This record gives sequence, C-alpha cells and structure tokens, in this order.
Amino acid sequence: MKTGSGTSRLFRHAAGTAVLAFLLVAGAPGSAQAREQAPQLTCYQLALEEGLTDEYAATQLCRGARSTAPARCFLRVQDEGSLTEGQALQLCQFATPEDDPAGCYLEARRKSFIDTSRGVQLCQPPVQEMLRYCPVYVH
Repeated sequence: MKTGSGTSRLFRHAAGTAVLAFLLVAGAPGSAQAREQAPQLTCYQLALEEGLTDEYAATQLCRGARSTAPARCFLRVQDEGSLTEGQALQLCQFATPEDDPAGCYLEARRKSFIDTSRGVQLCQPPVQEMLRYCPVYVH
C-alpha cells in the first residue's frame, strides 16, 4: 500500500534527485583534479618542462611513478652529474621520495673513483634490480 500523496512522493523524488546531482557535481571537480594531478603525468610534464626533450624517454622515466621523484632525480644528475641521458634514465627510473639515487650517485662520484656505470648500478632504486629479471617494455 502506498503512503503519502502523489505530490509528496514527487517532492521526495525531486529532492533526492537534487541531492544526487549536487553530490555528482561536487565530486566531479575533485575527480577531475585527481586525474589532472596523476603522479605519472606530473612527473612527465616536469621532465619535459625542465629539460628532457625526448618524449619517449620522459615516458620511460615516469612510467609507474608515484611522485615527481624520477623527474627530479633525472634533472639533478643532468645538472650536477656526468651521466648521459640514458644513464640518468637508468638511474632515476622508479625513484621514490624515500630513496635518493641522484644523491647516492653524486656522493659516490665525489667520495670515490667509482666508474660511472658501477655508480649507476650501485645507486639504482631496488625495484630496478628486480626488473632485470622480468623486464616490461613500452612501445
């Protein structure tokens, strides 16, 4: 058995629809903002804006990034280090704010006579070593 008049049911339906529409509209900017601030995209844009000219390399650098750490690492070793773009990419790919491969590499170069390729290997983030056994290629 239905309760209430047709007018009250219509009012409740309209009110419910208005609340739902408000929640969707209020949530839309937040979800759009979250998409705009995706860490991979932010990393990619930072790398390209600050000096990396190769879009493929920027994609490789920032693939799977959870922050701008790979781009910041890359830019730091390019500014302060003696690495080629490929070596800097190898060193900094998968960097996180918790590990500082650029700092490690630059300190190793200052405090020892370590070979460049050994310095890159020594200071790579741990995930890089695991990927040697199961590489993922982006075409």
